[in-house]
Amino acid sequence: MKYALKEWNTIVEALGKGKTIAIWRKGGIADTQEPNKSFKVEKERFILFPTFTHEELDKVKKECWIYFKQNHKLSKDNQLQIKYWTELYEEIPISDINQLLSISDELVTSYEHLVSSYNLNPSSKGKVLILRVYALNYPILIPDISKYGGCKSWVELNINIPRIRSTPALSFKEFNHKVKTIKSLLAKSSTYTDHNEIIAISKAS
Repeated sequence: MKYALKEWNTIVEALGKGKTIAIWRKGGIADTQEPNKSFKVEKERFILFPTFTHEELDKVKKECWIYFKQNHKLSKDNQLQIKYWTELYEEIPISDINQLLSISDELVTSYEHLVSSYNLNPSSKGKVLILRVYALNYPILIPDISKYGGCKSWVELNINIPRIRSTPALSFKEFNHKVKTIKSLLAKSSTYTDHNEIIAISKAS
Protein backbone atom coordinates (compact mmCIF):
# COMPACT_ATOMS: atom_id res chain seq x y z
CA MET A 1 0.00 0.00 0.00
CA LYS A 2 1.44 3.36 -1.08
CA TYR A 3 -1.40 5.86 -1.12
CA ALA A 4 -1.50 8.01 2.02
CA LEU A 5 -3.67 10.69 3.59
CA LYS A 6 -1.79 13.45 5.36
CA GLU A 7 -3.32 14.25 8.74
CA TRP A 8 -2.13 15.95 11.92
CA ASN A 9 -0.04 13.65 14.07
CA THR A 10 -2.40 14.18 17.03
CA ILE A 11 -5.40 13.00 15.01
CA VAL A 12 -3.48 10.04 13.57
CA GLU A 13 -2.52 8.90 17.08
CA ALA A 14 -6.08 9.37 18.38
CA LEU A 15 -7.39 7.26 15.49
CA GLY A 16 -4.74 4.62 16.05
CA LYS A 17 -5.52 4.40 19.77
CA GLY A 18 -9.27 4.12 19.18
CA LYS A 19 -10.08 7.50 20.73
CA THR A 20 -12.03 8.48 17.61
CA ILE A 21 -13.16 6.95 14.32
CA ALA A 22 -14.02 10.17 12.49
CA ILE A 23 -12.18 13.12 10.97
CA TRP A 24 -13.37 16.38 9.38
CA ARG A 25 -11.71 17.27 6.08
CA LYS A 26 -11.99 20.12 3.60
CA GLY A 27 -8.68 19.33 1.92
CA GLY A 28 -5.35 21.12 1.97
CA ILE A 29 -4.75 24.50 0.35
CA ALA A 30 -3.44 22.74 -2.75
CA ASP A 31 -6.65 20.70 -2.93
CA THR A 32 -9.14 23.56 -2.77
CA GLN A 33 -7.98 26.18 -5.25
CA GLU A 34 -10.81 25.51 -7.69
CA PRO A 35 -14.24 27.00 -6.83
CA ASN A 36 -16.80 24.52 -5.47
CA LYS A 37 -14.24 21.73 -5.43
CA SER A 38 -15.05 19.02 -2.91
CA PHE A 39 -12.54 17.01 -0.90
CA LYS A 40 -12.24 13.67 -2.63
CA VAL A 41 -11.33 10.23 -1.29
CA GLU A 42 -9.72 8.31 -4.13
CA LYS A 43 -8.93 5.01 -2.38
CA GLU A 44 -10.92 2.77 -0.05
CA ARG A 45 -7.76 1.81 1.86
CA PHE A 46 -4.87 4.14 2.61
CA ILE A 47 -2.00 4.88 4.94
CA LEU A 48 -2.33 7.54 7.65
CA PHE A 49 0.60 9.90 7.12
CA PRO A 50 1.34 12.01 10.24
CA THR A 51 2.15 15.65 9.60
CA PHE A 52 3.03 18.51 11.94
CA THR A 53 2.30 21.34 9.49
CA HIS A 54 -0.19 23.84 11.00
CA GLU A 55 -0.74 21.54 13.98
CA GLU A 56 -1.15 23.55 17.20
CA LEU A 57 -2.37 22.69 20.67
CA ASP A 58 -5.28 25.13 20.58
CA LYS A 59 -6.64 23.40 17.48
CA VAL A 60 -7.20 20.10 19.30
CA LYS A 61 -9.15 19.22 22.43
CA LYS A 62 -7.24 19.32 25.73
CA GLU A 63 -7.99 15.67 26.43
CA CYS A 64 -6.12 14.84 23.22
CA TRP A 65 -2.98 16.82 24.04
CA ILE A 66 -1.36 13.57 25.18
CA TYR A 67 -1.38 12.46 21.52
CA PHE A 68 0.10 15.80 20.45
CA LYS A 69 3.27 14.96 22.36
CA GLN A 70 3.69 11.51 20.80
CA ASN A 71 6.13 11.33 17.87
CA HIS A 72 5.94 15.11 17.64
CA LYS A 73 9.19 15.49 15.80
CA LEU A 74 11.16 13.78 13.09
CA SER A 75 14.00 11.44 13.94
CA LYS A 76 17.56 12.74 13.83
CA ASP A 77 17.95 11.52 10.26
CA ASN A 78 14.73 13.28 9.13
CA GLN A 79 12.48 10.23 9.17
CA LEU A 80 8.92 9.81 10.40
CA GLN A 81 6.99 6.80 11.63
CA ILE A 82 4.18 5.21 9.67
CA LYS A 83 2.11 3.26 12.20
CA TYR A 84 -1.46 3.01 10.93
CA TRP A 85 -3.59 2.42 7.86
CA THR A 86 -7.34 2.63 7.41
CA GLU A 87 -10.37 1.51 5.47
CA LEU A 88 -12.96 4.12 4.56
CA TYR A 89 -16.20 3.02 6.19
CA GLU A 90 -18.25 6.01 5.08
CA GLU A 91 -17.89 9.60 3.91
CA ILE A 92 -20.57 12.07 4.93
CA PRO A 93 -20.88 15.40 3.06
CA ILE A 94 -21.43 18.30 5.46
CA SER A 95 -23.59 21.13 4.16
CA ASP A 96 -24.52 22.84 7.42
CA ILE A 97 -22.37 24.06 10.30
CA ASN A 98 -24.72 22.52 12.86
CA GLN A 99 -24.24 19.08 11.31
CA LEU A 100 -20.53 19.38 11.96
CA LEU A 101 -20.82 20.84 15.44
CA SER A 102 -23.34 18.18 16.48
CA ILE A 103 -20.54 15.59 16.39
CA SER A 104 -17.79 17.80 17.80
CA ASP A 105 -17.49 15.53 20.85
CA GLU A 106 -16.60 12.66 18.51
CA LEU A 107 -13.78 14.59 16.80
CA VAL A 108 -10.28 15.49 17.96
CA THR A 109 -10.25 19.06 16.63
CA SER A 110 -11.49 21.79 18.95
CA TYR A 111 -14.94 23.36 18.60
CA GLU A 112 -13.39 26.70 17.69
CA HIS A 113 -11.18 25.21 15.00
CA LEU A 114 -14.11 23.30 13.50
CA VAL A 115 -15.97 26.60 13.08
CA SER A 116 -12.91 28.36 11.71
CA SER A 117 -12.13 25.63 9.19
CA TYR A 118 -15.77 25.33 8.12
CA ASN A 119 -15.88 29.06 7.31
CA LEU A 120 -12.53 29.01 5.50
CA ASN A 121 -12.99 28.98 1.73
CA PRO A 122 -16.81 28.59 1.79
CA SER A 123 -16.96 27.31 -1.79
CA SER A 124 -14.97 24.21 -0.80
CA LYS A 125 -17.22 21.45 0.51
CA GLY A 126 -16.12 19.44 3.54
CA LYS A 127 -16.79 15.87 4.64
CA VAL A 128 -16.67 13.74 7.74
CA LEU A 129 -14.84 10.49 7.12
CA ILE A 130 -15.63 7.47 9.28
CA LEU A 131 -12.56 5.26 9.35
CA ARG A 132 -11.83 1.68 10.40
CA VAL A 133 -8.23 2.01 11.54
CA TYR A 134 -5.56 -0.68 11.89
CA ALA A 135 -2.12 -0.65 13.49
CA LEU A 136 0.73 -2.04 11.43
CA ASN A 137 2.51 -5.09 12.81
CA TYR A 138 5.47 -2.78 13.45
CA PRO A 139 6.08 0.93 12.70
CA ILE A 140 7.95 1.74 9.51
CA LEU A 141 10.37 4.65 9.22
CA ILE A 142 10.33 6.59 5.95
CA PRO A 143 12.38 9.64 4.89
CA ASP A 144 10.34 12.86 5.03
CA ILE A 145 11.30 14.00 1.53
CA SER A 146 10.15 17.16 -0.26
CA LYS A 147 7.72 15.13 -2.39
CA TYR A 148 5.56 14.65 0.70
CA GLY A 149 5.58 18.32 1.70
CA GLY A 150 3.14 21.13 1.02
CA CYS A 151 -0.50 21.75 1.94
CA LYS A 152 -1.97 18.80 0.11
CA SER A 153 -4.05 15.93 1.43
CA TRP A 154 -2.81 12.94 -0.56
CA VAL A 155 0.67 11.63 -1.29
CA GLU A 156 2.00 8.45 -2.89
CA LEU A 157 4.82 6.92 -0.88
CA ASN A 158 8.01 5.70 -2.48
CA ILE A 159 7.75 2.38 -0.65
CA ASN A 160 5.00 -0.20 -0.28
CA ILE A 161 3.63 -0.49 3.28
CA PRO A 162 2.67 -4.09 4.16
CA ARG A 163 -0.68 -4.68 5.93
CA ILE A 164 0.05 -8.26 7.02
CA ARG A 165 -0.78 -9.03 10.67
CA SER A 166 -2.27 -5.57 11.26
CA THR A 167 -4.58 -5.23 14.27
CA PRO A 168 -7.78 -3.13 14.47
CA ALA A 169 -7.76 -0.11 16.77
CA LEU A 170 -11.23 -1.10 18.02
CA SER A 171 -13.25 -4.29 18.11
CA PHE A 172 -16.24 -4.49 15.75
CA LYS A 173 -18.56 -3.95 18.72
CA GLU A 174 -16.73 -0.83 19.88
CA PHE A 175 -16.46 0.51 16.34
CA ASN A 176 -20.14 -0.06 15.58
CA HIS A 177 -21.13 1.67 18.81
CA LYS A 178 -19.19 4.78 17.80
CA VAL A 179 -20.72 4.70 14.32
CA LYS A 180 -24.23 4.59 15.80
CA THR A 181 -23.40 7.48 18.11
CA ILE A 182 -22.21 9.66 15.22
CA LYS A 183 -25.20 8.78 13.04
CA SER A 184 -27.60 9.52 15.89
CA LEU A 185 -26.05 12.93 16.57
CA LEU A 186 -26.16 13.86 12.90
CA ALA A 187 -29.79 12.81 12.64
CA LYS A 188 -30.70 15.04 15.58
CA SER A 189 -28.73 18.07 14.40
CA SER A 190 -30.75 21.22 13.75
CA THR A 191 -30.73 23.05 10.42
CA TYR A 192 -30.83 26.38 12.28
CA THR A 193 -27.55 28.30 12.30
CA ASP A 194 -26.80 31.24 14.59
CA HIS A 195 -24.47 33.12 12.24
CA ASN A 196 -23.70 35.82 14.81
CA GLU A 197 -22.40 33.19 17.23
CA ILE A 198 -20.29 31.59 14.49
CA ILE A 199 -18.76 34.92 13.48
CA ALA A 200 -17.96 35.70 17.12
CA ILE A 201 -16.26 32.32 17.60
CA SER A 202 -14.33 32.70 14.35
CA LYS A 203 -12.96 36.09 15.36
CA ALA A 204 -11.85 34.71 18.70
CA SER A 205 -10.06 31.72 17.14
